[in-house]
Amino acid sequence: MSRTLKTTLAAGLAAGVMALGAPSASAQGILKGDTGGVGTVNHAFMVVLSTTLQKKIGVNLQVNEGQTLTRSALKLGQGKIDVSIVPPVMVPWMHKGTHFYKAKPETAKKAIDNIRLLIAYGAGVRHFVVWEDSGIKTMADLKGKRVFVGPPRGGASPVAIQVIKLNTGLVPKKDYREIRMPWNSGIQAMADGKLDVFVRPAGVGAASIDQLGAKRKFRLLAVNPKAMAKFMAFSHRVFVTNPAGTYNNQSNNDKDLIADGFRHQMAVRKDMSDELVYKITKTMFENMAEMHKTAVILRDVSLDDPFSGGNIPLHPGAIRYYKEVGKKIPANLMAGG
Repeated sequence: MSRTLKTTLAAGLAAGVMALGAPSASAQGILKGDTGGVGTVNHAFMVVLSTTLQKKIGVNLQVNEGQTLTRSALKLGQGKIDVSIVPPVMVPWMHKGTHFYKAKPETAKKAIDNIRLLIAYGAGVRHFVVWEDSGIKTMADLKGKRVFVGPPRGGASPVAIQVIKLNTGLVPKKDYREIRMPWNSGIQAMADGKLDVFVRPAGVGAASIDQLGAKRKFRLLAVNPKAMAKFMAFSHRVFVTNPAGTYNNQSNNDKDLIADGFRHQMAVRKDMSDELVYKITKTMFENMAEMHKTAVILRDVSLDDPFSGGNIPLHPGAIRYYKEVGKKIPANLMAGG
């Protein structure tokens, strides 16, 4: 069960909000936000933003960590939460009612229409972690191995599987054993020797990767840019270099490694007040330098590029701020208001 980080005006009020059947968070003067597991850019962004909003303007954002973001997007569109991380890859799935939304396609289609963008940002790279003594040197060596690809219903799993296939031609069940479980369980299983490969989207230099290899040397596998050219031809996908020396106990840290990077989105409810979203956006950017100092992995969350990878219309409150500071907003992010 995920841990809940609470930033509230009073413990009693927080308890009331979390109680079964309680009114929505915003109705109680508290915003509720969903993010992924510890050690990711997504997690750090939401938690640091929560602290910043409380400190600077008294806005209380209660962060639920370790969430499955495919479910969180539905919750956001249904008004059950106020803020969530929404990976761009999930947006067309929701519009079409495919993948994880096949059981209730109309619910997903309705939900995505009730979500609005705050910012798009660099969310990290996919780390393919193997133990140095495993004999695995390249992606091709994954044949016959136990490969953790991500949570059962998370968007990370099908993307990891696709990356493996593009680089090697290997398919799950036939060529390797695809293993899905919650992030924390996956890390533990890798540490316990129950997995051969651990695939983890995380920021460059993520503490979670260093911690995993603290007592045992590990190797990071590189991807083949040529094999992934078509896959990467989207604004939310970018090749990123894992610089030499990034991780202390990485056996092949003597050279730069190419990894597939990705951009994610922070989104809010469509019906959140324009004034509140404006204040949140303004406070976030005016305190971005301080946020970067708090969490170095937030280096790619910035006003320099708040739109690349975004595929949800911007909230009017965010649009107001971006226009004030002179940012040119892409036409596709203006649609729908």
